[in-house]
Amino acid sequence: MWETFLKSFIPLFVALDVLGVLPLYVQFSHALDEARRGRILKESTFTAFLVTIGFVLLVNAIMHYLGISINDFMIAGGVILFLIAAKEMLGGGREEPVKREDLFAVVPLGIPLLAGPAVLTTSLIIYNSYGFGYLFVSLMLNLLICGLAFRFSGNIMKWIGGRWVEAISKVFMLLLASIAVMFIRTGMTGVRLP
Repeated sequence: MWETFLKSFIPLFVALDVLGVLPLYVQFSHALDEARRGRILKESTFTAFLVTIGFVLLVNAIMHYLGISINDFMIAGGVILFLIAAKEMLGGGREEPVKREDLFAVVPLGIPLLAGPAVLTTSLIIYNSYGFGYLFVSLMLNLLICGLAFRFSGNIMKWIGGRWVEAISKVFMLLLASIAVMFIRTGMTGVRLP
């Protein structure tokens, strides 16, 4: 049970890359009061949760209807995750946040910075590999960690420093690339050739 939980929790933790998103959150929210930061935090994590769960349930139904196997998706998802990780590691970086407070919580913080392609792909694979319960708990715990990191973002940035946050984020992207390769390998071993 713990091993299965960790296999669902860790890939999502890496895909969320909270330390990669943290500097953008700090950049946008540093001038806001505590109440407005709290509202943004709640809206962004709630948006990420709803989008991820909705995506998993909808896309899984579409895959079933079209006859796309989880192995097919693991290969395609692994390729996408690898490309995302490579882009981040090679300096593609994340986009600058929008300056409108009313939009920032939902776009780009909720989608695509928290519930982006890496999280959505990883979530769908977790759902099909380990079930909804593991996905639900792993997603909730990871979003709670994100929420805590955003809540104490000023302290984290002062304690770790901008350069170290960037370095740790790059290590996370290397882990994401490794997870992507594992998804591809697992998917390929499950594909039946005619």
